[in-house]
Amino acid sequence: MKDINMIIKHVILHVLDKNSGNLIASQNELDLAQPNLHEYIEKLIEKFENSDYKIGQLTDNDTIGMVVSDNDTRSFTEKATDLAERLFEIIAPSESIPAGDLLVVEFSEGADDFFGLLKLNFTPRYTHAVEYQDDKLINNLVLNQAVLPAATQTVDEGVLINLMSGTYKLLEKSYLIDGHRINYFSEKFLQLSPENSTKDNIKVIKQAVKSVASKFDLPEHEVLANTQNTIFDNVQDDGEISTAAIAESVFNGNTSAQEAYHEIINNKHLNEDIVVPNIEKIEKKYRLQRFKLDSGIEISIPMDIYQDKNKVEFINKPDGTMSLVIKDIASIINKFSS
Repeated sequence: MKDINMIIKHVILHVLDKNSGNLIASQNELDLAQPNLHEYIEKLIEKFENSDYKIGQLTDNDTIGMVVSDNDTRSFTEKATDLAERLFEIIAPSESIPAGDLLVVEFSEGADDFFGLLKLNFTPRYTHAVEYQDDKLINNLVLNQAVLPAATQTVDEGVLINLMSGTYKLLEKSYLIDGHRINYFSEKFLQLSPENSTKDNIKVIKQAVKSVASKFDLPEHEVLANTQNTIFDNVQDDGEISTAAIAESVFNGNTSAQEAYHEIINNKHLNEDIVVPNIEKIEKKYRLQRFKLDSGIEISIPMDIYQDKNKVEFINKPDGTMSLVIKDIASIINKFSS
């Protein structure tokens, strides 16, 4: 989406002021001629697109799908206000869910139109305040409890809906509600059932690998490194993660370990092939193998170097210790900086 110009058509901001117990609903859209407003919204959406979002497909019966449908003839402002009222009703009684603003936006990129809901949670920040006491000017620090996130930050909760295809991308956090951790944004507000995020799926894979490694007395650092290596290769080659490829690569030749791994994966209802919607993020995140040794030494190795035994090798010694050998070094640069 970065290479296509974004055209913002409508945008409105509603204040979800839980602290005062009020929803302050705007009656008019924001003026897009405001300096830097378009850039701010565009950067928020760009950060959203580069995050670890969940994906899903709207159906004709989804509540949010009916709201954004052309069959709902209400104006953009009426739809946005209705959604803000629904959201405020859900978050108002909960102490754990933070207050914030609801930014509702409709925009186009290329041939596609999008409808977005971004909950901009408040962050306390200090600012200065100029005051007079006894005719003397005093500069004070004042804690502002309602500062919106910077354009460089990723929003915690939101959804971007492709109005042409009905596909959506969703970001959310779980909060403690009535004694249970709930993804309220999807479950209660949008009433959607998105697929697990790539991060959640990899977490399940990692836990499965660690469990099997412990059961079969395999070096954890090796199986985790091989898992990361396989995920990186899968995503680069196919844009998805193969749980079967992980079993074959990580537990190569150990049929019992492979079966134990598959059993855990099946019990977690993980698909054999997991589509990765944000390939660039995973490639960037896993392009380095990172190790921390018991001596306190930390080392980062580029994936292509780690895969080359002529460059890097872990050697298991008879006394149970290991050596990490870095080979073929032509030069060393000290990264000391002031």
